[in-house]
Amino acid sequence: MTSLRTFRIEFERPGATYLVGEIVKGTIILDTTKEKNIRGLHFTAKGSAHVHWTESSETGTGKDRRTTSTSYYASQEYFKIKGNILGTDGADSRVKLSEGYHQYPFEFLLPCNIPSSFEHSVGYVRYTVKSVIDRPWKFDHECKAAFTVVSVLDLNMHRERCLGIHDEAQKTFRSLCCFNMGSLSTVIRVPSSGYVPGQMIITVVDYKNFSNGIPIAKISMKLEREIKFHTTTKTRTEHFEVMASSYSGPFTSDGQIYLELRIPPIPPSYLQFCDIIDLNYNLKILVHFPGAHRRIEKRYPLLIGTIPIYSTPSAPPNEQTHVRPAIGKEPAPPVPMPLPEASHSNVPGRHIGFIMPDQAGTSSDYDIPPPSYEECVSRAQHIKDVGESDYVYGASTPFAPKYPVFNYPVPNAPGN
Repeated sequence: MTSLRTFRIEFERPGATYLVGEIVKGTIILDTTKEKNIRGLHFTAKGSAHVHWTESSETGTGKDRRTTSTSYYASQEYFKIKGNILGTDGADSRVKLSEGYHQYPFEFLLPCNIPSSFEHSVGYVRYTVKSVIDRPWKFDHECKAAFTVVSVLDLNMHRERCLGIHDEAQKTFRSLCCFNMGSLSTVIRVPSSGYVPGQMIITVVDYKNFSNGIPIAKISMKLEREIKFHTTTKTRTEHFEVMASSYSGPFTSDGQIYLELRIPPIPPSYLQFCDIIDLNYNLKILVHFPGAHRRIEKRYPLLIGTIPIYSTPSAPPNEQTHVRPAIGKEPAPPVPMPLPEASHSNVPGRHIGFIMPDQAGTSSDYDIPPPSYEECVSRAQHIKDVGESDYVYGASTPFAPKYPVFNYPVPNAPGN
């Protein structure tokens, strides 16, 4: 392969990120040190999902003990587009590729009913372009590159799944001898259960501790991801903590705290149109106690989209506005955003805003800047397919999908 100085694929769009239904354009670049006789030059664009894992089990005992490994596979193809750049598909096709530097443009249209890109060690949804220099009686030259596809999930179309959270949790403390040691009550409030990357989840926790000397050790909030990988015979479930936020005191017997968590670049919920991978998110609120006392744990489903809700805040009907001493970090008043956030100031009359089912709103309600596209923390170690040659240019390159992130201003710290 010494006669081939360069062979690569470059996408026209910086970041190589596309929405479903868009046209993908790019260039095949190659540089040769001498003239080549080839059968042709073509490219193949492919979108597919793949799941694979192996499980081990042991049977028998003693000398008869055996370990058996079982592999589980599943695949789904969304499209496969082939285009000829030079030559034809015929076996007798011959083309002279002159010495020097060459650029060949290509383009193709993405379908609308395909899922967002997704990468995990157990399974993926991946989109690639592969170019092949077809050489008669010789090994072909091949190069490959991946790009990101984002499937639109508009939160405005799922408003009934983005309602605010207002929940209560009670705990009774008992000693080892089952004596009642008092109780603790909490009210958990979150303005919405639908977000886009870049937005802030702000959770308000009101608490009253009626216990006999049992303090709160910590209150934490976690964004969790649940993934289900399906094959025809088995489903594997993986849980992953995406981000967390916590406050460790001090705690009085009666107070209110705020927890903040900004959504990082992550794929939208569900992976719509993918039949072998399901993706869901949960918000987990935990109240921890010292010793052997079991913590309070509440979990709420979240919807992560690609288009935010455009509307103004609205409080739940008949909600009683009340203010208690804020303990811990007190965020500054929020910048107006398409998704309402909590009103955090300790000024009487201010209260948290909630998304309600009957709220109306359009994209003209706010001047929303376009999102940037940032790499997800989950990445592929390579984009080499099963059975693919080890000599494909670019196949060993790590790949991380990019997702839209709405770059809202960061609220000023208190006192600034």
